[in-house]
Amino acid sequence: MPKSEAIPEDEARDIEFEIKKKIACAGSNVSEIVRRLNEKYGTHDTAPNITRQLKHGTLPFWKLLRIADVLGYELIWRKLESQTRGDLKRLE
Repeated sequence: MPKSEAIPEDEARDIEFEIKKKIACAGSNVSEIVRRLNEKYGTHDTAPNITRQLKHGTLPFWKLLRIADVLGYELIWRKLESQTRGDLKRLE
């Protein structure tokens, strides 16, 4: 599998903080989430591996979707208002 390209450190830190905040708000921790991921999806991840991927900005999107799932979240893509208006102006 090809190696994922890392994002800038400050962006990775912001994303890591947001995901860990959701985990903490659920009354859980990374180790517990990894246990639940492995149980539900039959994977063999470790807490240090997920933490490393978060810190380096290399967590694959499919893992993020699974983390959201075990936390009871659904990730939704929504068009931003400002971009929608700009798109409409170009169409006129």
